[in-house]
Amino acid sequence: MLILDSVHTYYGHIHALKGISLTVNQGEIVTLIGSNGAGKTTTLNTISGVLPARAGAIYLQENARSGGPPAHPGRANDSDIRLDQLPAHQVARLGVSQSPEGRKIFARLSVQENLAMGAFARADADGISQDLERVFQLFPRLQERLSQPGGTLSGGEQQMLAIGRALMSRPRILLLDEPSMGLAPILVQQIFQIIREINAQGMTILLVEQNAQAALHIANRGYVLETGNIVLSGDAQDLLADPQVAEAYLGI
Repeated sequence: MLILDSVHTYYGHIHALKGISLTVNQGEIVTLIGSNGAGKTTTLNTISGVLPARAGAIYLQENARSGGPPAHPGRANDSDIRLDQLPAHQVARLGVSQSPEGRKIFARLSVQENLAMGAFARADADGISQDLERVFQLFPRLQERLSQPGGTLSGGEQQMLAIGRALMSRPRILLLDEPSMGLAPILVQQIFQIIREINAQGMTILLVEQNAQAALHIANRGYVLETGNIVLSGDAQDLLADPQVAEAYLGI
């Protein structure tokens, strides 16, 4: 569904992404792991158009297929869409939705208004109502807090709201940036269980997460980023068993 082909991103003169290439197949959970400053959030922001790619290409595949490796790994087809040539709002309209690091909910808006903002580009009232019910099924706590300002929610509730808001755009691929950040262990388990459930409903997910062990346990595949370079990739279970990953990222 998604192809990054030798993508370079800069912050001024700082070379943040140094030619990374990766793929996300339809229906997968793919995780990016790495230490602080490795380029994980930069990767998601480049995909979503918040940061421009200075070189390389990002493709959204129109005819993505489910299961197995891509037919042409790292290669795009004529029908694919170049996301890196589009502004962020057009990328969002094409079905790429991001739940950002730090949640970034609208603190003064109510829970209901925050969720409505996730559907700002949609005009299908019936579909919006259906997706709102789906969000409430995933996060019953949000339905209990509908009129409450987003800024008064607990950290876990704010994370639920950020993911729910992203789902309200009915995306084709969901970008999750550090969903467990700052949460108590029991809430971390709950959030990762919900991510599994969202994926089981058919959502393709690209997950950035410092809790590498939790991320690899729910992912199909993973990529390891170090200072803007992908240094390792493979099946998530293989990465869990890799001594290099275990020592550097799993605390083993």
